[in-house]
Amino acid sequence: MPLNYNFAFKNSNLNKWERPLPKNIIGSKKTFKQSILSSYQIITKNPELFYPPGIVLIIAFVIQLITIYPMTKISRLENKHIEYQKLSKSLSNSQSKIKSMKRYLETIEEFYTQAMPSYLFAFYLQKSIPKGIQLNEYFVSSNEFNIDASAYEIESLNQMITLLINSPIINKDSISIKEIVRQDSMDTLSMRLQVEGKILKLKPDKRKALYDESFASGLSQKLSRYNFLEQFLNQ
Repeated sequence: MPLNYNFAFKNSNLNKWERPLPKNIIGSKKTFKQSILSSYQIITKNPELFYPPGIVLIIAFVIQLITIYPMTKISRLENKHIEYQKLSKSLSNSQSKIKSMKRYLETIEEFYTQAMPSYLFAFYLQKSIPKGIQLNEYFVSSNEFNIDASAYEIESLNQMITLLINSPIINKDSISIKEIVRQDSMDTLSMRLQVEGKILKLKPDKRKALYDESFASGLSQKLSRYNFLEQFLNQ
């Protein structure tokens, strides 16, 4: 049972010791100046606690200030960088398509650059056969031809040779008479002639003009598209 009084201090001059109450720093009222001075004193008395983290905070703050401008610049250029990447990818795809189209043109180039297709040869051969000529046989390849013709008069054969020399698709210096034979029958006399030569390798513009002259509109349009595509890819 606790005692209601302290007998040690009865009839004595001793004073009872009482533990002093701690100062209420938070609750105490201080002026702003006093608060500053108190904080300063605490820091100066305990430098090992405040200087290292303080220096770290200051360095971090300085670094943040230094990086503000570059980060702002990078943020502004980010959209342009994304646009550049898209354009670069598109350009790479375009270059790949151009290479593919060039390879395709190489595969069909022979069709458009060969000496002369049979259509043009047949068209201009008709113009080179005068009246009185009988065309027995003819052969044409990509660069040469051979004609077997008959006539009752030598003048008709001479005229045919002249027309062949002036033909826009034949190399006039290559024409040669391979054989000329006189044919006798019971009531008629005729001459048989074999002539051969080379076909010119025409440039695209000249070839197109001959297509237009011979009413080959389909071939002319195909050649025009080929020439346009070739010039476009070689720019």
